[in-house]
Amino acid sequence: MSLSKRSLLAVGVGAFLAGCNTLSLFNRFTPKDGGVRRVARDVAFGDDPRQRYDVYAPAGKTGLPVLVFFYGGGWNSGSKDDYGWMGHALASMGYVVAVPDYRLVPDVLYPVFLEDNAAAVKHVLAHAADYGGDGARLGTIGQSAGGYAAAMMALDPRYLPESTINACVGIAGPYDFYPFDVPASINAFGKWARPEETQPITYARKVATKFLLLQSRADIVVGVHNAVNLEKKLRDAGTDVTLKLYDGLNHQDTAAVYSVPFRKKGALFEDTRTFLIGAL
Repeated sequence: MSLSKRSLLAVGVGAFLAGCNTLSLFNRFTPKDGGVRRVARDVAFGDDPRQRYDVYAPAGKTGLPVLVFFYGGGWNSGSKDDYGWMGHALASMGYVVAVPDYRLVPDVLYPVFLEDNAAAVKHVLAHAADYGGDGARLGTIGQSAGGYAAAMMALDPRYLPESTINACVGIAGPYDFYPFDVPASINAFGKWARPEETQPITYARKVATKFLLLQSRADIVVGVHNAVNLEKKLRDAGTDVTLKLYDGLNHQDTAAVYSVPFRKKGALFEDTRTFLIGAL
């Protein structure tokens, strides 16, 4: 075992995902999946420096389904540069993976960051073939605030034409969190006059998108009711949705277990791989 891998395991999963500085270290030192390369960096989908994405893909393959991964950070932090490990992990499953940045609170408020998310998806679709991707097979995936974005792209018709997204994977995402009771949600959404419009569960209905919702019962940052409530409303409406609940993973763990060193700590990587094979 390499020194970097031993160090990661000694510190633990959640500690490395507790903030941006440790995320940068995690991205730098964690072993990454082989057979994948970053095929594009800082692709602009707008004029702002935060409107950029990177692309990861299996080497030498074309016609692959496309995933857009949205990272978390409470809508007020995060950088695509800290998630190269996730780009490698998802691309190793056989996908072209785009990881976009988006503008953050307090510089912008809801719904501007979602407008950035949608603009990124549209740009990725328009250029998917340039990276070996098939834009007709598209999935969104995200963790925490990124899970919120992934769900809103699939459900809120204001952002993308219906049926644009074939599959959506939400990892520990907030989908039913009004009234706003923590600084992150108050700051991001509290000034919007119609708060129900900010909630993914508001838009849950029968759609063609297939959903996988992944949540840990031990997560005290995003309560399990978010995934449970969204799953029920989607299922009752006739949408294809799968809910998987896990034990013993904190909020940060639900992202870290996609990385090579921590993959055996939880089944989320394999559950995502299995779901996407059938959905894309």
